[in-house]
Amino acid sequence: MKTLKLALLAAAAAAVIAPAQAEGLSYNIGVVSLYKFGGIDQDSREAKSARPAIQGGVDYDFGNGFYVGNWNSTGKFSGANVEVDLYAGYANELANGFNYDIGLMRVIYPDANANINYNEAYVSLGYGIATFKVTHGLTKDVNKRFERYSLTLSQPVNDKLTVNLVLADRNKRNTGGASDYSVGAEYDLGDGMTATAVVAGAGKIADGTKPIGHKSRLIVGLSKSF
Repeated sequence: MKTLKLALLAAAAAAVIAPAQAEGLSYNIGVVSLYKFGGIDQDSREAKSARPAIQGGVDYDFGNGFYVGNWNSTGKFSGANVEVDLYAGYANELANGFNYDIGLMRVIYPDANANINYNEAYVSLGYGIATFKVTHGLTKDVNKRFERYSLTLSQPVNDKLTVNLVLADRNKRNTGGASDYSVGAEYDLGDGMTATAVVAGAGKIADGTKPIGHKSRLIVGLSKSF
């Protein structure tokens, strides 16, 4: 109950600085069959292909390029029962169709058995269907200092269906480093509802072994934005 309250408080944090009726305020809520990021299973429960997680958050767009937000996921994370992400940044467009996004994120695991919280900075550059992103870990702990480079291709098939491909590599300076991929599709069900299906996994790390939770998984999800 305590971690649930913390997640709800974090979800509200991005909204308290904005009027309740502000046009820039948006919310999202959903469920996935498995929480996987960077090709790695994030949920440390027994390694099954289905470990459902409830995920959602709130975002506020100031209308001038600046934004703040919060995103949360249930699961098991070194004793914590929820992950809380807080972020802020600036996004805008350049000439000739290019766009960019620069920001900072704080990742928090309330009540975790160890200090696994960390900070990161990110910058991305997009054009058409392609977005290249660099994420840099800012926490002093050597295992949390990293760079991750990702290329995302997002191609609409029609006004309802979009296919996505992500290819990424995380630096090999520590055992968290590994290449990863995801390929999938999202379908607009209308009224803010979206269904997703993704296959994702990770490759070997620097010493030739594979990280825990690297196996390719089929992940399905359903979300609503409002």
